[in-house]
Amino acid sequence: MKTLAWDFSAEPRSMALLEWRGDAEPVVCVEIALVGDRAAAVLETADRLLREAGWDRGDIEALAVGLGPGSYTGIRAGLAMAQGWHLARGVSVYGANSMDAMAGCAWDRGWRGKLRVVVDGQRRELYVAGYDLGPGGWEKVEPLRLESVESLQRDVDRGHWLWAGPEVSRWFPEGRVLEPSAGWVGRLALRAGPVPPEQLEPVYLRPVQFVKTGPVCGTLS
Repeated sequence: MKTLAWDFSAEPRSMALLEWRGDAEPVVCVEIALVGDRAAAVLETADRLLREAGWDRGDIEALAVGLGPGSYTGIRAGLAMAQGWHLARGVSVYGANSMDAMAGCAWDRGWRGKLRVVVDGQRRELYVAGYDLGPGGWEKVEPLRLESVESLQRDVDRGHWLWAGPEVSRWFPEGRVLEPSAGWVGRLALRAGPVPPEQLEPVYLRPVQFVKTGPVCGTLS
């Protein structure tokens, strides 16, 4: 199954093509990072990837999208692209947690030990999840949560964690830069199975808050 995957949860954004025959690990055929304006050149980049792989848009049988956490605008743009492509082509849609995908990418790079992935959650808070990267694979050992920057910085020397993320040096100078990986989004998403596109939801741990205005009173003159 030929799959186009992307993750717009942080900069640089990432797009990849994968091929999966169902009985083995999906193979990442080509992956590229996109830097700059979030709205620019996304479909052009997809076409570039297709040309490099010798495919065209009609060959794509599935889409995989990073669900975050991270940039709410970027994630929503990624979901809208998946839903629009599905409406136009009728292909299957898959989703995966972006931080899990980064942990998988770190393991692929040969990183080993206890890893905490951090992503900017705004309001002086960070999304954080903990992973154990072992010789035979990796697993999540701490659940995804929101914590204050100050709380995590107080904890930085405890537990022998390696800290990583797209902007990790803003809070942890000794951390390692770890960027979104569309290739790993595709690998995780395909394992999890397809979902109805309208049920795709961004990973967003805060409750949505809004203020409903009352009726407008007065007269127009």
